[in-house]
Amino acid sequence: MAQLQLRPHSVGDIIDASFTVYRKRFGPMIAISLLLVFIPFVVSLIGGCTAEGAITACDSVIGWIGSIASQIGVVVASAAAALVAAEAYAGMSSDWRQSAAAGLRRIIPIVIVTVVAAVLITIGFVFILVPGIFLATSFAVATPALMIERVGPIESLKRSWRLATGERWRIFGAGLSMIVISIIVFGIIAVIVYLALSGLAGLSDGDTSYYVQQIMTLLSIPLTAAVGAVLYVDLKVRKEDLDSAELGALLSRVD
Repeated sequence: MAQLQLRPHSVGDIIDASFTVYRKRFGPMIAISLLLVFIPFVVSLIGGCTAEGAITACDSVIGWIGSIASQIGVVVASAAAALVAAEAYAGMSSDWRQSAAAGLRRIIPIVIVTVVAAVLITIGFVFILVPGIFLATSFAVATPALMIERVGPIESLKRSWRLATGERWRIFGAGLSMIVISIIVFGIIAVIVYLALSGLAGLSDGDTSYYVQQIMTLLSIPLTAAVGAVLYVDLKVRKEDLDSAELGALLSRVD
């Protein structure tokens, strides 16, 4: 898909469009990730944070602040990058500073919608697999809805639910396909980065794994945002006849 088009997408189109957005707007989206995730991560390192297996341990308050800020930064960066991804569909230029600022201004609603959705989805997976998948597809575009339509966290979950109604199998197919592709692509990159860090930098296995995880997180945030934005736009086109003018108007009103 050389040119992004506002039309109903098949699963293949969604995957193609997601990677197109990832490529076209990678610069501003990775800039948001560096600001909101990487800088706090560096602060955590300065504060003495290290990896002990799957657990992060810090020697100081500054370290813990940086570590927590970095984790929160992941969800805020994904939400802010969704604005950049949607702007690609509207043919609008992207200012990563404005998008990052919009994410920071809505940090509390972003965290609320993320936590509520995660808890409900986890409960669904714990009891029976199918309800977990059902809820995951139902809330797939809650964050883009929150950012683009400027609604509250609960309303964004409701908006996502309404948009996903009747389309959950397609959302599931697109999501599963993207997960498989991402595991393969980012897995190869992770191996290359791991070998480079362990061989050239002489880091321990624990430190190397810790840094590789952070780098992969940075690279995956733009793709997560792109997939969410593409799904949101596609559902809006299908359910509400979204056009470029309306999308542009929505994005121009984002504060």
